[in-house]
Amino acid sequence: MKLNNFSRRISPNFSGVYRLTGRIVEFDQHGSPYIKLRLSNCDTDYIAGLDADNETIPETIGYLDQVTVSGIECGSNSLGLDVKLHNIRLASRDEVNMQPYLHSLPRVYCSAPESLDKLVASVRSLKSVHLKNFIRRVIERKDRLEVFLNAPASRSHHHAYRGGLLEHSLEVARNVVAMIKLNEPNMPRALLELGFVAGLLHDIGKTFTYDSQGKPTNAWSLCEHDALTLEACAIALAYLDRHEPELAITLRHIWTCASPGARYGVRPATTLARYVRDADAQSAASNKFSHAFRKTKSGLVRKGSEILWTPATKPLLSHTKSKHL
Repeated sequence: MKLNNFSRRISPNFSGVYRLTGRIVEFDQHGSPYIKLRLSNCDTDYIAGLDADNETIPETIGYLDQVTVSGIECGSNSLGLDVKLHNIRLASRDEVNMQPYLHSLPRVYCSAPESLDKLVASVRSLKSVHLKNFIRRVIERKDRLEVFLNAPASRSHHHAYRGGLLEHSLEVARNVVAMIKLNEPNMPRALLELGFVAGLLHDIGKTFTYDSQGKPTNAWSLCEHDALTLEACAIALAYLDRHEPELAITLRHIWTCASPGARYGVRPATTLARYVRDADAQSAASNKFSHAFRKTKSGLVRKGSEILWTPATKPLLSHTKSKHL
């Protein structure tokens, strides 16, 4: 089957803005070269073909760039293509900004797609446009997104597997919101959402300490990831300084104030800082316990120098309907 058998006279029925996540030159059954591309977003990805004889890819387009494409859907074919492209070019800034929040995160490279779905839904549910734009400026960067989706949260302590950083970050963010609703139900919505953002990005500095395959970099041995969090958020914080300066300084405070055992930092001046700290610790502890007791339901388990304990319990028997605790 030849790629150019897909007629250009057919009206394009495929278009959009995608991340370019793969590119290779292949040959069809007649020996004609074509360019096979992978186009990805947070929902799905497509295998697309481009006729190498009649179409070209601009040299300025690189890996993980956002591109605007149009073409026709192929249906079933021997080349395994979803789409034949007619046009491909770099997406303009306006086209990128018009996409739904976190649309460009490539699902194909996410080790925990269920966590990605929760992340996208949670971020899109925020009311604050400025906080959504803040998150977009942090996570949807080419030099951050792959690592954020694939890195572990730690090497051996907790969430020590690919995709662990995303899972842990989302757990902390959602637990911060839960604690606020329980303890301070009258907190303004803007501050509740700020707590979500602070929890979600509290470990974003770890995207400097792992590579896209989840392996430690030199920064893992040489730098504290806490200090790198502000660097990872620098562009986004500059944006927030212009629109919501009080929120920007509060995020800086939350991420740098002292916690038990810290070597530096001022005392926490907002309950948000304590919620983030406690949610972080609880997420790490629950994951560590879950991992430690994956082979047994109760008893003592040693993990390094720690002793972990889960008491044995018996099923509760009752002849009456149970009441809420």
